[in-house]
Amino acid sequence: MKEFQLIEKYFKPLTNSCKASQNLADDVAKISLKKDEELIISKDVFVEDVHFLRADGGFKIASKLLRTNLSDLASSGATPLHYMLGFSKNDHTDEKFLREFSRGLKSVQDQFELCLIGGDTIKSEKLFFSVTIFGIAKKGKILSRNQAQEGDLIFVSGTIGDAFLGRCFDRLSMTSAKILQERHFFPTPRINLGKKLLEKKLSRCAIDVSDGLIADLNHICAASKLAAEIHLNSVPISAAAQKFLQKNSQIKITDLISGGDDYELIFAVNPKNRKKIAALSKSLNLDLTCIGEFKKSSAKKFNVSLYDEKNHKITIKKTGYEH
Repeated sequence: MKEFQLIEKYFKPLTNSCKASQNLADDVAKISLKKDEELIISKDVFVEDVHFLRADGGFKIASKLLRTNLSDLASSGATPLHYMLGFSKNDHTDEKFLREFSRGLKSVQDQFELCLIGGDTIKSEKLFFSVTIFGIAKKGKILSRNQAQEGDLIFVSGTIGDAFLGRCFDRLSMTSAKILQERHFFPTPRINLGKKLLEKKLSRCAIDVSDGLIADLNHICAASKLAAEIHLNSVPISAAAQKFLQKNSQIKITDLISGGDDYELIFAVNPKNRKKIAALSKSLNLDLTCIGEFKKSSAKKFNVSLYDEKNHKITIKKTGYEH
């Protein structure tokens, strides 16, 4: 299918006739903002055999592509607005793939109320897709990696490790497979959580868990010039993941916290707000778990220390995915 046929049939409907898209008739989009708003922008690239397999199919690939980009907005506390798409095609991107890919994008954008406003297509031997996503936030009011303070508690949303286990398809029972694979292919960007943390003034510091809990927490430590101490037995693990670990002793909890792809939020909270976080957890129907604390680093080593249930320090070789 030629480029303009592809755009007309599959991508133009995703604009929802949004003015910013200019109906995909130009090479640019046009975004208008109010005086008290800032544009928050993020970009991710998905590459075949690195981030996805061709066999995953268009729906799963597109769904995860857009959901993971939305997670970047969640970690800043921004409200989703628009996105642009970089789309590659080859002999394997047949009508079925195109139909499922556009359906995957639509399912996500309808849920999170955003629309496509432009992009580009190209032919390539291996498939790759990119999204540039735009959100809005009040001026000067976003969650940032460099805003953690000494003594802040470290919280994480949801559960950790499900997506990592969702990649272990051959070792999963049918029941566990469905739950964990859903978490792998369809992560939930915590948009409402990020916005509420700002609105209720409960945090100014967050990051999403993409590369791994330890690796991404290390990013906060480096940016905020602090150390962190977390307790392994406090890390929230789902019932499905616990069952998997019981039957597969070769995989440890430490593998789960370095596996990545969780797209949960790690955020810093002043201890005085602990009860308010509990109330927020209840109102959002989302587990928010304290797993540790930010500490001052006297040796200028801004990293994460991990402790077991006996308060013994644990050393792990791999803290997360490296690009």
